[in-house]
Amino acid sequence: MKLAIELVDVVKTFRGQNQREFRAIEQLNLQIRDGEFFSLLGPSGCGKTTILRMIAGFESPTAGEVLIHGEAMGDRPPFHRPVNTVFQNYALFPHLTVAQNVAFGLEMEGIAQAQIRSRVGDALALVKLNGLENRRPRQLSGGQQQRVALARALVKQPEVLLFDEPLGALDLKLRKAMQLELKAMQQQVGITFVYVTHDQEEALTMSDRIAVLSEGKVLQVGTPTAIYEEPTCRFVADFIGESNFLLGQVIEQANGGLVVLVDGELTLSIPYEPELPVGKVITLVIRPEKVTLHPQTHHDPLALQGTIQDVVYLGTDTRFVVQLTSKSTLIIRRQNLHPGKLDRFTVGEAVKIRVTPNSMRVLEEGSLGPETASGVLNLS
Repeated sequence: MKLAIELVDVVKTFRGQNQREFRAIEQLNLQIRDGEFFSLLGPSGCGKTTILRMIAGFESPTAGEVLIHGEAMGDRPPFHRPVNTVFQNYALFPHLTVAQNVAFGLEMEGIAQAQIRSRVGDALALVKLNGLENRRPRQLSGGQQQRVALARALVKQPEVLLFDEPLGALDLKLRKAMQLELKAMQQQVGITFVYVTHDQEEALTMSDRIAVLSEGKVLQVGTPTAIYEEPTCRFVADFIGESNFLLGQVIEQANGGLVVLVDGELTLSIPYEPELPVGKVITLVIRPEKVTLHPQTHHDPLALQGTIQDVVYLGTDTRFVVQLTSKSTLIIRRQNLHPGKLDRFTVGEAVKIRVTPNSMRVLEEGSLGPETASGVLNLS
């Protein structure tokens, strides 16, 4: 496996106005493979942009090393690193044409004009801006300006392309279209893309792998499927999409799984390899789309009892909030495949909720957190 970027024992601290040290990055070790689309995902202040800036050379690690294709960068400045960065504010020169903006970096390097024209033409074709070479930035839409910034970065043929939330200023529909285009473009050119975002859907859509960060630490690295389906901690399960959290108590370990008392009400056999002691309290995670809703008359010994607290129509699906008899709350999403049946369940109605053991994820964290005194934490 060839590595494009490696961060080894990287620490980054800053000093505030009161001269107190703030540690933005904690002992980070991260490997990014050559030619992959890799996203740094996390909430504001988690350290993802600081990591990007250290790779680019805009910041230096307080400790540790940044390596690009096996070569330690040390204090090498940005213009001597084999990377380019695309920012959210496109930083286009307003007095230059599209072609002149894209060509600027090549001209600074003293490349021959014939080669510049050829490479600029190829870059503009790649981002689908053929025919707009002579326009000024003010004559372009936001999406077109973003494409110019991307072409300007690609034209220099960097080994690694860095993105600092570049689609944040675009409207939702255009942003979704650009996500697919960026992914297709990355596959076409084969350059390593490192992408910073706080948008979970954006990361899931585009990435080969994702690193989820919180408070300067990488909590989990994996494919979009692994991150969504197999979170290793409560933060990842909570931050990526929407999750339900229920407490469970281990009753016994048998047949390669756990027999668990779920929410003090229902006994389920849940697949889980590691051995856990009888009596241990664990957290069970289940996604809203993997919970099914049934009328109170439905007979199912593996169902929980509850009452509908809220119903929200979301177009493609409907979101139900159900309070269980234990006072815990579950979020349930149902696809609107049969619109005529949308009013089947109403607020205040008693219902049964089916949770499939194979759809549950076991976390060995026996607490739902201080903000879940009611026994629930459901955040998107």
